[in-house]
Amino acid sequence: MCKPSIKPIVSNLESLFSKFNEQFYNNELQTPVITVSPDTTKGAYGWCTGWRAWKDGESEGYYEINMCAEHLTRSFTEVAETLLHEMVHLYNLQHDIKDTSRSGTYHNAKYKASAEQHGLSVKKSDKYGWSDTSLDDEAKAFINSIDMDFELYRESPQKVGKSATKQSTRKYVCPICGCIVRATKEVHIICYDCEIEFIEEAS
Repeated sequence: MCKPSIKPIVSNLESLFSKFNEQFYNNELQTPVITVSPDTTKGAYGWCTGWRAWKDGESEGYYEINMCAEHLTRSFTEVAETLLHEMVHLYNLQHDIKDTSRSGTYHNAKYKASAEQHGLSVKKSDKYGWSDTSLDDEAKAFINSIDMDFELYRESPQKVGKSATKQSTRKYVCPICGCIVRATKEVHIICYDCEIEFIEEAS
């Protein structure tokens, strides 16, 4: 039996950051320290520190992107969207763009502009401004090419003693080009480019 560890989760997130940095930022972003810890904000999926929270004695330090452990129960696409959302904040920090107010909760039009340049679609929330993000079409297509999952997650105290189930997903692969599609139920999909049906891959 394998020992439980968050190392594979952090490793996957670091790999995903690198892929996003290359795809959407031309490797311009400085690498942050990526952490996984409980949600102390009562609702945030993740955060990017507005200061260089980590030091090594040899540089000016590193920003931190944290992914809240309780929310790793969401689909891979949703977790990826959260990481890309926080990477926008990191981009704005590097360019001295003030993209939030109200202690970092309200996302202004500058956040919206940067997000839409880097793989996200944005909608406005009355309470949090331009904070409601989702992957745009390019990012969705890019995500489908990545084979990655987060099997270990942290259960919130409110759910202890209650039955909590993680929604399972099915992975379908085109046998010719290798394109990957995920679905939460059985589906029949044809690869438009190869004109052949996707095959469900055994988990």
